[in-house]
Amino acid sequence: MFQRIIRLIHKTTAAITQGDLSQRIPLSSNKDEEDNVASAINTMLDSASQQMEDVRQTSNAIAHDLRAPIARARSQLEDAALHARTEAELRAAIERAVEHLDAVTSIGDALLRIAQIEAGTRRSAFTQFDIVPALQDILKLYAAVAEDRGVAIQATLSEELPFYGDRAMFQQAIANVLDNAIKFSPSGGSITCSAQLIPPSLHSENDGTIELTIADNGMGMTPEDMLHATKRFFRAEQTRHISGSGLGLSVVQAIVQLHGGQLHLANNNPGLIVRIEAPLPSKTISKIAEING
Repeated sequence: MFQRIIRLIHKTTAAITQGDLSQRIPLSSNKDEEDNVASAINTMLDSASQQMEDVRQTSNAIAHDLRAPIARARSQLEDAALHARTEAELRAAIERAVEHLDAVTSIGDALLRIAQIEAGTRRSAFTQFDIVPALQDILKLYAAVAEDRGVAIQATLSEELPFYGDRAMFQQAIANVLDNAIKFSPSGGSITCSAQLIPPSLHSENDGTIELTIADNGMGMTPEDMLHATKRFFRAEQTRHISGSGLGLSVVQAIVQLHGGQLHLANNNPGLIVRIEAPLPSKTISKIAEING
């Protein structure tokens, strides 16, 4: 049996090395140890294959999203060099080109930020804090933006919610979700934001879960779009006419996962519901109480 599984592994890996990534170790109908080993290896190959496909799709998306603004900037500068007749026309062309190049820079910054977060290098900034004031600061910041677009924001928050994590990073996650909600909401629409503590279950290893919910009544997403919404550069067809890079929810997903939480998307009929669930490490509540005196 050992020699057989070795031969099958060699045959499969040789085919994969030659470029046939679809090859897998065949399973017998015996459901024995040989099948267990083969199944484990096939699962690993499936995961590696999916990761390679994700890298390929991301690379294609990066090339596409970077090429467009760079091409537009080059075209505008070239046109200005050939046809600009006054200093004002030249300055206007340069300013438009700079805007396109700023978009390229923002995409690069977002990708680097996601890579750093996924690598876990940002855990050094984790600390104990009350998440309510942090949320209020972001809500105040975006209230003016929402008002300019004719969108109302309503918040229902607990008096205090002790938390352990990166305050600035978590604020960025909420800001990204709010930015999307405002961007995709119609004039006269509304956004609701709530935050509460879900008590721990009887055998829970943590002090409960912080549940943050942001809901809008905008264009929303289809169930198919929700499955892909956190992938880098994904943009639903109905939103392609709106400016954006498709990295907002990817950043949110990375931040939530770094904090050990989960990101959920649901239909609000109409609109979208974004729910973030982040567990509280054991003793967090008591530590916050000690810090606050």
